[in-house]
Amino acid sequence: MNDLGKLRAWLVLARASNLPTVWSNCVAGCWLSGWNSTVNIILLCLAGTFFYTGGMFLNDVCDVTFDRQHKPDRPIITGAITRRQASLATVVLFLAGLLLALAIKPNVLLYGAILVTVITIYDLAHKHVSFAPLLMATCRFILYLMAAAAGVFGITPRSFAFAAALALYVAGLSYLALGEVVTRHTSKLWLMLLFAPLLVGLYFDSASWSMLCALPLLVWTLRALAVAHGNIGRGVAALLAGIVLVDLLAVSPISVSVWAAFIGLFGAALLFQRYVPAT
Repeated sequence: MNDLGKLRAWLVLARASNLPTVWSNCVAGCWLSGWNSTVNIILLCLAGTFFYTGGMFLNDVCDVTFDRQHKPDRPIITGAITRRQASLATVVLFLAGLLLALAIKPNVLLYGAILVTVITIYDLAHKHVSFAPLLMATCRFILYLMAAAAGVFGITPRSFAFAAALALYVAGLSYLALGEVVTRHTSKLWLMLLFAPLLVGLYFDSASWSMLCALPLLVWTLRALAVAHGNIGRGVAALLAGIVLVDLLAVSPISVSVWAAFIGLFGAALLFQRYVPAT
């Protein structure tokens, strides 16, 4: 395999197309708790990247038996990357993320350590428990709190509420994703959970400007659900990209430059999905 092929295998293993959603979570969480410094935002995004990527690597390490039957094109199954390489990379990424978290604030390290623990529990258990989507949602919830802890004011009521709203949204799309590979009986509650961020946005601010910030998320969620009727995988991928729009609503920016930043991250998520599968 040539160098480009090897690089793509690692990107596929990492499900790298979802990284813009991790970055938007870090920016929004810190923004809602008092923007600290550009350096801290960069460190947060890097730590979030390492935690997410390490979690994705560990996911495939734990899912070898399942993937061999249901997803034979995954990099470890094809032999493009060995299980040992992925395991080693996971450890390195987790440690690097924790060191970056420590460089920001002790509280950020605390949430980073909790995040690594929950990620590990999810990867080990998600094929064996029915509440796996809730574990996945908890990972995003803690990531958001980690970002908020880096802010000047720490975790504020708004940052906590939107962390919870994002967790419900992720739980909803995760329940939907259960039908992508194997058929399972799942509650239709996910349909309601996807609209939790909109309700939280209404609770905090019903002003016309916030409604404008909510419009992209509403339209995109409805579109993704329509797509999911014909192709669950594509619908889930669309909802994953929609995480950035949840963050846009959370921040509800007046600044055009901030709007452009979030819309840019949303566009990046969609662009990356054309080259690297999101699920």
